[in-house]
Amino acid sequence: MRHGRVTKDTKDPAEPTRILVVGGGYVGMYTALRLQRRLKHRLSRAPRPFPDEGPSVQEPGAFQGLQAPEALQGAGAPQVSGASQPSGGSQVPGPSQRAGSSSEPGATAAPRAAREPSSPGALDSPGALGSSGKPDSPPAPDGGAGTGAVPGEITVTILDPDPYMTYQPFLPEAAAGSISPRHVVVPLRRVLPHCQVIVGEARSIDHERRVAHITTLATAEADAARAAQAPPGRRPEPRTLELPYTELVLAPGSVSRTLPVPGLAEHGIGFKTVEEAIGLRNHVLEQLDIASSTRDPAVRDAALTFVFVGGGYAGVEALAELEDMARYACRYYHNISPEDLRFLLVEASDRILPEVGEEMGRYALRELRARNIDVRLETRLDSCENRVAVLSDGSRHPTRTLVWTAGVKPHPLLARTGLPLNDRGRLRCDATLRVQGTEHAWSAGDAAAVPDLAALATAQQDAKLATAQQDAKKAETATQTHTGRSDTTQSHAAAQTDAAAQTAAARRMGVRRMDARRKGGRREGVQPVIGSVGEPPLCAPNAQHAVRQARRLADNIVAVLDGREPTPYRHSYAGSVASLGLHKGVAHVYGRKLKGYPAWFMHRAYHLSRVPTFNRKARVLAEWVLSGLFKREIVSLGSLEHPRAEFELAAGPVRRPDAN
Repeated sequence: MRHGRVTKDTKDPAEPTRILVVGGGYVGMYTALRLQRRLKHRLSRAPRPFPDEGPSVQEPGAFQGLQAPEALQGAGAPQVSGASQPSGGSQVPGPSQRAGSSSEPGATAAPRAAREPSSPGALDSPGALGSSGKPDSPPAPDGGAGTGAVPGEITVTILDPDPYMTYQPFLPEAAAGSISPRHVVVPLRRVLPHCQVIVGEARSIDHERRVAHITTLATAEADAARAAQAPPGRRPEPRTLELPYTELVLAPGSVSRTLPVPGLAEHGIGFKTVEEAIGLRNHVLEQLDIASSTRDPAVRDAALTFVFVGGGYAGVEALAELEDMARYACRYYHNISPEDLRFLLVEASDRILPEVGEEMGRYALRELRARNIDVRLETRLDSCENRVAVLSDGSRHPTRTLVWTAGVKPHPLLARTGLPLNDRGRLRCDATLRVQGTEHAWSAGDAAAVPDLAALATAQQDAKLATAQQDAKKAETATQTHTGRSDTTQSHAAAQTDAAAQTAAARRMGVRRMDARRKGGRREGVQPVIGSVGEPPLCAPNAQHAVRQARRLADNIVAVLDGREPTPYRHSYAGSVASLGLHKGVAHVYGRKLKGYPAWFMHRAYHLSRVPTFNRKARVLAEWVLSGLFKREIVSLGSLEHPRAEFELAAGPVRRPDAN
């Protein structure tokens, strides 16, 4: 082993390589997709059993060493043994050496009835964790704890609470009804047929043992059953499974950043998942129904007031799309006009959409205010108790809709990994996307603090030009003082000095503008430090970097497995696009500034090219074409949030007339 790499000479050929990807978002899905393509002929494949066979205890590529809690083990189910002693023949301990595994002759002798899963999320045995519903097969002939993988092969496992990846730039259009919700998500099992997908959540990481402690749907059901049987006032601790790995990719993404605002937890609505987007759409249409069916002016005004907190991408695009939809829907209500609607955008800084630049941000502000949207800059939300939004400027706004899009923060899992973090809670990574000072751990996207080599190179060039400018001035002063240069020579030197100064100023302005976009957009940019000791600038945690980092990360893992050196990540900031509703938008791409319909068209074209799979591209494009030919859908499906309400009402106890 050298520099944390598992080479062909040092890796035990009998031990399969297990790559665990925690998170199925941008980074997780694109990393696994790239690994699947690069390692296509090296990934282990589990053969399917005969149709009349049930799954056996240990399957090929299953997660050897998973320790299931007792509550998950049915009658006759196998008990997974504890940790085994590591063998001295391998320099890199394999999964069977790091976590418990069963290699006893009777480990697969459980009855078939006990080995078959009893529910869709059942995990009665470690083998039930197979990907894509692939059942188990007999244990490996070498007795290697039932790994089932051909010696030396590779398995890629994706762990995420959802079996799909959400393409978040399409959430505003999904909320407005321009795109169907099922086309905003990408099913992981369909896109990654050669990878193993676990619907679960990582609770903590023990990287010293190279084991992830996870919970799944089955463990949640078992915990609920144990909690129901526990004495009053006592809540049993949740049980976890141990999932071993060889290489770890941490890409859990980010979560909404909330503040201790009174009433926010009770009345706030997020906008980060497809469920929240569709729930918000149903909620807005429901408020129109409430306003149309009441005679109370206070209830009507509160129902028609919509408050959005946060002037970044998510807040502005969600507000603009939903405002378009609500105003369109008003034509079908006999007693509601578009002028009755009141949309309020609250932003703590002095501008909105800092990602697209100051000029385009001012244009977006003018556009929103021209649509009678109340935009309040340098204003904070102080309280929203009793459905009343109280702002820092002293104004009070009764509202039944409060959408919170005021930034994100790193996933809480990162604090439970024991890996180095920066002051903002993100993993410290080097330019190769490897966690600093740690072997076999990688990260990218929102979870990683990755040096921005492109911005650093620009800053270094700026420093060199500034030094050259100072040297030129010193030389000019010395020449004028001691040698008395001619006027022509002095003019020529002055012209060179002025040109160098202008070039340095232009480069400094470019670096500052680029970093200002990153810093203002997600509150994460680091100003380049020129001529002093300090941290380098960091890549902005946005989708533009996340997708490219995922590809580089996968390539670097393949390189390390092959004994080659990883390649540093480098990408120059391309720009930003944002939608302001149907046929309206702003864009600042490669120095070009667009607004109105051209920017909106570029926004759609760019994201259509970035959404994964041709299947999704075709479906989204077809829906856009159909939405241009027909009218908007304004149906509220609020009953989806409580699908059993009607049945529970019908199945409830019926009181007989003669009953006392």
